[in-house]
Amino acid sequence: MKRLSDLTELGRHGVSMARAAVRKRLDATRPLPEAERRDYTLAELGRYDGRDAGAPVLLAVRGRVYDVTRGRAFYGPGGPYAAFAGRDCTRALALMSTDTIECIGDLTGLTPAELAQLDEWVERFERNYAAIGALTSE
Repeated sequence: MKRLSDLTELGRHGVSMARAAVRKRLDATRPLPEAERRDYTLAELGRYDGRDAGAPVLLAVRGRVYDVTRGRAFYGPGGPYAAFAGRDCTRALALMSTDTIECIGDLTGLTPAELAQLDEWVERFERNYAAIGALTSE
């Protein structure tokens, strides 16, 4: 078992992961909000960024919208992947970046290795979260 003093050595990311684990345990006792199965525009998706505890947490990857509400501790505010919530995080995942400027669907200029990384993320989302719709332009 790690002590808090040990966590400081892990840096900011390690502390975020520890906080997310604690929130995950606390959230396990609360009922999860249901996400509506439908297509979403980018503007609509932005409303589901985890700031509203009564709303689902959604994100998009390669044009598919995923309900990551049960991972709120990781994707909600303060979580290590909060930058992805309510956004199209396709490019960011390919680049292994949590910089919100990379949260776009554009794959232009990505290397084969980055595209392979993106494919791994897509597989992970398919295994762990429900795909509830598509990301549409309007």
